[in-house]
Amino acid sequence: MPTIPNNPLILVDGSSYLYRAYYAPPHLTNSKGEATGAVYGVVNMLRSL
Repeated sequence: MPTIPNNPLILVDGSSYLYRAYYAPPHLTNSKGEATGAVYGVVNMLRSL
């Protein structure tokens, strides 16, 4: 019988992460004035998994 790998499956609710990351921290923008807070927040949340 083949062996089954023990790698965990991580399911992420992306819409919840984006909402929290966009509205929770202070408004972050890049040098062009584009909102970057959601990207920054989601990346930090994913890094903590």
